[in-house]
Amino acid sequence: MWKVLLVISSVVLAGAAWLSYSNMGAMKQRTLDVEEQARLLETRQKSLEETEAELGQLEQSVQSLLDQAEALETEKIDLDSKVVKAQSDLRAQESLLVENSGKLEEAEALMGDIQKVEALNKEMLQIRTQIEEAEIEVTQAEGAVASAQVERDRLEKVAAELAALRVDQEAGVIRGQFQSRVKKAYNQWGFVIVEGGTDQGVVNKAQLDVYRRGQPICKLLVTSVEPAESAADIIPGSLAPGQSVQIGDTVVAAVRAQTPAVVPTAAPDAAAGAGATEAPASAPAMDAGGAPDPFGGSAPAMDAGGAPDPFGGSAPAMDAGGAPDPFGSPAPATDDMAAPDPFQ
Repeated sequence: MWKVLLVISSVVLAGAAWLSYSNMGAMKQRTLDVEEQARLLETRQKSLEETEAELGQLEQSVQSLLDQAEALETEKIDLDSKVVKAQSDLRAQESLLVENSGKLEEAEALMGDIQKVEALNKEMLQIRTQIEEAEIEVTQAEGAVASAQVERDRLEKVAAELAALRVDQEAGVIRGQFQSRVKKAYNQWGFVIVEGGTDQGVVNKAQLDVYRRGQPICKLLVTSVEPAESAADIIPGSLAPGQSVQIGDTVVAAVRAQTPAVVPTAAPDAAAGAGATEAPASAPAMDAGGAPDPFGGSAPAMDAGGAPDPFGGSAPAMDAGGAPDPFGSPAPATDDMAAPDPFQ
């Protein structure tokens, strides 16, 4: 009988040891999950601080451009006053030239008087000298007016270009052509890393289009820009059904209709007394909600109460236990092309 009891006790002890080992593995896994979530939170906080620092730099850049525009406007006003003065001097010289020409004609009419020939010759010599000096001064004044006009036109173009550049930066418009590729793709977190940054003309809030073999994949919104690369969120609803962003996909700047700045041209003779006017560069046209999405984006996601999400986000991802992810991350991809975890 004692042998049977010994066997039963051994079986019970073995079962207890197995349950203890199983519970220890589950506890270790839960501890690792908590540590992973803590690292993810710390990484996102660092990313937020970097974004705030970049925003401060952009504000300083905009303020610097405003100061330069004010300085150029002041210099333009000074040049306008110089042009008016030069034109006034030119008219005075022209009047003197007409007056001296009249005196010369009178002197030629008095050539018949022999007694006054010598005096008239001397007076004519003086008049000729004055005419030559007046012509030289008129030529110099005309050159000064032409130079001032050229300088004023150049400053107007520079001011218009600075204004257009400031408007483009505020509206997130990339100047010129931009084509690059996806450097890293994090579909499960809804963002990608694109090759090319401020050195290639990329600005914050710019919209980008993603293509693969000529077919549209999705739209991106730049959220962080560095000299050689940029971070961009995948615009909710723009991802083509059944597609995911992959490393190597082609990225180009989204085409936006925009009106270039217009620099008025005025004739040199019409510049006196009137300030030059210029048409401000209009902000680039944005696709409003009434335009169809060329990428076939779906309707915005609905929240738990049935109202559409104002940010266009999808429903929060659920973890294995059915609870929503506290960071709002979508469920991890299960296909073979899933991007690696950037926080590992």
